[in-house]
Amino acid sequence: MRKQYIILFSSLLITLLTGCVQVRLRTANENYDQFAYATAAKDYEFVLRNKIDNQAMINIADCYHQMGNAVKTEFWYRKIIKFQDAKPEWNLYLAEALMRNAKYSEAQIELEKYLELNKSDFRAQRMLHACLNLQQFDMDTTLYTINALRLNTPKQNYFSPAFYRSGIVFLSDKYYKGSNRTKSDWTGERYLDMFYAKKTDHGNWLDPEPIRGDVNGKFNEGPLVFSRDNNTMYFTRNNYMSNVVEKNKRNINVLKIYKSEMVEGLWKIKGEMLFNSGEYSVGHPALNQDGTIMYFTSDMPWGYGGTDIYMVQSVGDNNWSQPTNLGAPINTEGNEMFPFLQNDSTLFFASDGLEGLGGLDIFESNKVNDVWSQPINLGRPINSSMDDFSYIIDSASVSGYFSSNRESVEDKIFSFEKNLPKLQIQISVIDQVGNSPIDKVYIAVQQEGKKDTVVVTNASGKVRFKAEGDKDYSLKCDNQNYYLINTSTTTKGKRFSETVNVEVAMKKIKVNSPAIWEGVAFNKKDWQLKLSSAKALSDLVRLLTENPRIQIEIGSYTDSRGKDPENLSLTQRRAELVMQYLISQGIKAERLTAKGYGETKLLNHCINGLLCIEEEHEINNRIEITVTSISKDTALK
Repeated sequence: MRKQYIILFSSLLITLLTGCVQVRLRTANENYDQFAYATAAKDYEFVLRNKIDNQAMINIADCYHQMGNAVKTEFWYRKIIKFQDAKPEWNLYLAEALMRNAKYSEAQIELEKYLELNKSDFRAQRMLHACLNLQQFDMDTTLYTINALRLNTPKQNYFSPAFYRSGIVFLSDKYYKGSNRTKSDWTGERYLDMFYAKKTDHGNWLDPEPIRGDVNGKFNEGPLVFSRDNNTMYFTRNNYMSNVVEKNKRNINVLKIYKSEMVEGLWKIKGEMLFNSGEYSVGHPALNQDGTIMYFTSDMPWGYGGTDIYMVQSVGDNNWSQPTNLGAPINTEGNEMFPFLQNDSTLFFASDGLEGLGGLDIFESNKVNDVWSQPINLGRPINSSMDDFSYIIDSASVSGYFSSNRESVEDKIFSFEKNLPKLQIQISVIDQVGNSPIDKVYIAVQQEGKKDTVVVTNASGKVRFKAEGDKDYSLKCDNQNYYLINTSTTTKGKRFSETVNVEVAMKKIKVNSPAIWEGVAFNKKDWQLKLSSAKALSDLVRLLTENPRIQIEIGSYTDSRGKDPENLSLTQRRAELVMQYLISQGIKAERLTAKGYGETKLLNHCINGLLCIEEEHEINNRIEITVTSISKDTALK
């Protein structure tokens, strides 16, 4: 009898459990169809602990994917990609979760599988490229110093800060006296309200308080932005009326942007923006400095995919222009959201469609001649493998805030201080002919508004020194055996810490080795210079000015026509004329020697008595410059 009771009792338990599982499965499916992912996931977890159900596994994987739970998304997609009828996009969703969990090599495998069947998916291609080139996100990990704000509390979300007076207004699902305890079916968390936290003069934060007025309602509020005078606020909220959510044709509750104004210390809603829609979401407003241009996020039709960033302009009387999609390269097939405009010319936003570390990454684009530049990933430590978004920075580019869930499941607010990039300039000096390094090259470093400094190359022909950002540098390179060289470099536009390399090739000075100084010309059998000689003479003045250690001989030569004594006298006068010109330009006379050689050194066959054309004779009419000696010390010592 006892065995029979045990068997009967066990059968009843199995029957009850089976019935309970079926009820929970039916409830889970109903909630899933209503996008109540958090509630559905709990029921699916119960069902799958007690039975194997492929469709339940598919649905729970999607629930966690929609909720942004990377750990559980990875767990369930690992299972369902093994199904015989597995869909290729499941490999993509698994790869997304793996990247957010910083498992890049495994994400690479899943992306390669997915791209075998979807070669034209550019977003997946960018994800794969990111996995293969992670070093690009570590360009300068010293550029930011970040800290989680102390006002964050465990197991509650804090995110989307906006500058307001002496602190920030942000979003949170934290409880407060009189708050609504209703939870979102999608996330399973309390609906979001807007809070103000004031920062003291000593850098501490006072306890956050919900902002006053009628803007915190029953459902989600925020993100938001304030006008420059802090008297107008544009904020995002769920579309609802009389505490009942409104749904579109796809059974989705969309977001809208509302305007609110400060009235006697309270925020009063003035109405919604005319470019809102009941069929698609509009949210995440950002303003230019005078409040005449608004940027926002929307999934309206005909975009690039997911959510895009749009712009509208004020046309007066609280009216705005038709929304304009910012287009490529800002928007992608993925999601672009949380825009912030700094100084009317720099746009910061979050994207999971551009090349990043995983989840949402923060990007920067600059407006030049009304065109947005290719967005730049801010890299680590601002970005992580998890979601990083809602970046705001002061007008001086010194400090700001952003949101991230890198340290927990919940979103938190982080502060940052932006450090100057650590820049160096390295100069490498080589011999122009042999390419060998030149030791003991004295280099005068000139920077506007600062006293010159002198650095010296080592045995490897190199020297390195610290540099400031956004500066131009002039470099004067001098060695007693080489002609001085002037060159320049700049640190303008350098965003990250780096070494700026400058390569200099110097020409060795050959003593007692004459060289024709091209361009100096005289009238036929006359000592007067032609006007065309001006540039060549200026170049000679510059050479002597830059190289004060050298002494030269100015040698003058003519062709064979005419008598030898006359040619000798003519070339002497020509040489002396060039010397006088150099002296008139500030070159010391003791550095110069003038010597006429007549027709004693012809360069071709045109000797006395031989008929030659004019061009052949002109080859022999020339000025030769010979370095006769060099002082021992460099000009820069």
